[in-house]
Amino acid sequence: MKRQSKYVWLIVALVASLLPSPVLAWSFSVSPPEVKIDNLPPGEKAEFNLTIRNKDNISHTFMLTTYNPEESQRRPERAEFPDSNWLSFPHQVEVQGNSEAKVKVKVAIPSQQKWAGKDWKIWLSITPEDKDLLVVNYYIRLLVSTGEEGERVETGSHVGLIVGIIVLLLLGCGIYYFRRKVKTK
Repeated sequence: MKRQSKYVWLIVALVASLLPSPVLAWSFSVSPPEVKIDNLPPGEKAEFNLTIRNKDNISHTFMLTTYNPEESQRRPERAEFPDSNWLSFPHQVEVQGNSEAKVKVKVAIPSQQKWAGKDWKIWLSITPEDKDLLVVNYYIRLLVSTGEEGERVETGSHVGLIVGIIVLLLLGCGIYYFRRKVKTK
């Protein structure tokens, strides 16, 4: 009898482990899967939109964060993104049921010359706020390049150039006026 109860418990445990467990299935998607920003000069900004689609009947709130992938997860020619504060985006977005929301992401590289000619990779993580059982994280790969080495990066203003052009125009007009006056005498 003891042996039979042992087998009964073994069968119950086996059946329980093979039955599907309750899993919370998230019905959302994110696009685009990858964003590539090329030749962004230091001191300049770029922006793009990503779309979060909620395929569920009820509204959900999604959390957005940055994630620097490990070296093994980056492309060989890409380095770790130096500072996630160069990215600005809402960290929380509510999407109504059966609809989508556009999220604006801005990338601003500081104006120092040392950031020219760099190639970086960072991921944007989109996760549902309600984390019950199984949670799906989506990652958008963001590839940022600041141009080729040796490219001139403008950090000053163009006031000197504008003043120079105005002076040359006034000087040219003055010379023309005085030459014309001399010819008429």
